[in-house]
Amino acid sequence: MLKALLKTMRPRQWTKNAFIFAALVFDNKLFHLHDFLHTLAGFGLFCAISSSVYIFNDLLDLEADRQHPVKRNRPIASGKLPTPVAITAGILLTFIALAGGIY
Repeated sequence: MLKALLKTMRPRQWTKNAFIFAALVFDNKLFHLHDFLHTLAGFGLFCAISSSVYIFNDLLDLEADRQHPVKRNRPIASGKLPTPVAITAGILLTFIALAGGIY
């Protein structure tokens, strides 16, 4: 079930969130530990919120995905990831991202 959840979170898409490191590069602060750690935390929060969006999108498109020849193999549509687990994970990831952003 954990593997199915991770697949639903689409970690391959997280590389897009690396754009946040551009500010460090252009400000010549990439090797300043404090700034790097804050940016790394921001990267993690972006990954959490984007993953929650992917989960909620899969939940909203559940019936259509079950009819699609390719998307029916996604963890939620195929039943490998139970809907209650996906809902809980989506809410938890959203809470983590929002709380971390406020902090």
